[in-house]
Amino acid sequence: MKPLQLIFDVPTRWNSAYAMCERGVYLRKAIDMYVIQQSYRHLQISPQEWKRVEFILDVLEPFKRCSDRMEGTKRPGIEKVFWIYETLFNELDRLEDVMEESNGRDAEWIKELQPAFEVMRTKLTKYYDKTAIPSVYGDGMILAPRLKLYLTTRLEWSGGQMGEYSGAGYSASCRKRYIEQYEKIAPQSQPMTTIWKRPYSAIDDDDFEQMVSSLPTDATINEYDGYINAPRIIEKGVHLLDIWKTYTGAAYPHLGLMARSVFAVSVTGAGVERQFSKSGKVEIRSRARIDPITTTQIMMYSDMLKRKKRALGMSQVVIGVGDYETEANEEEPPAEWRNDWFRSRKNKRNLM
Repeated sequence: MKPLQLIFDVPTRWNSAYAMCERGVYLRKAIDMYVIQQSYRHLQISPQEWKRVEFILDVLEPFKRCSDRMEGTKRPGIEKVFWIYETLFNELDRLEDVMEESNGRDAEWIKELQPAFEVMRTKLTKYYDKTAIPSVYGDGMILAPRLKLYLTTRLEWSGGQMGEYSGAGYSASCRKRYIEQYEKIAPQSQPMTTIWKRPYSAIDDDDFEQMVSSLPTDATINEYDGYINAPRIIEKGVHLLDIWKTYTGAAYPHLGLMARSVFAVSVTGAGVERQFSKSGKVEIRSRARIDPITTTQIMMYSDMLKRKKRALGMSQVVIGVGDYETEANEEEPPAEWRNDWFRSRKNKRNLM
């Protein structure tokens, strides 16, 4: 097992506060033992303080989980936005209920957290309100064949059951854009099957054919209506784009063009941010004299090795005095430990 170090909270790094708390809880026994053996008893973390760290971990875990889902760049993620917001609002409600039920020694500390929760909810609401425009968020949810309008039918849907933020409102808006922008676009031509036909003159003289050709045309629904009325795809393990490859070439060629446009929109700038974060590791003070082109080549070469699943080897950071120090290992704790720990927390009525 690789030696682990404590992780510090970095304001400019996603989920660093969560990583700091999780690593601390995972190494709790080692931390307590070290403090006692090294005569740092004045720095010892009390059991009550550990409970507070665990509660903060409970608060941050849903945000960590949701941001992990959003930071991918290889597949669309726009269809998950509404579900993530609903999940976070529900988690805030749950934790606020826990805080209201707390008493005793933690009551005063809980009061100190209340303003932070209010700011958290205000910030979430601010960005949630922006999902109405642009329309790509609603369209992405509807054009996900496994979702469609399912989220809007749940009782906890924050958009209500009527109005522009309801399921009917989002559906009407998406349908309008489809008709105006995509319905009349000619999809890629499909191979035609040759069928035998009698000469036109013979058909023209046929009383039956004349009767059939004179019948009024039945009203037809467009592709969007057919897609909405069709059952949701429930097959697991099938990626969104793979599902639409089937739809595009079969029943919904025009709607497939719309889906292609919607799911091409990146839900976050995580890919760009990741490259800037990587450049920060390269451009430390002792290497500031490296030419910018060389820095770019190092970043691109490292990315290429990662794609090919090759490694540079154990990385080292040069510090000012010329010594070498291995970078802190930021690998997450074992998944089994995390799952068991949070499962036990969910089953507890009193988290404090």
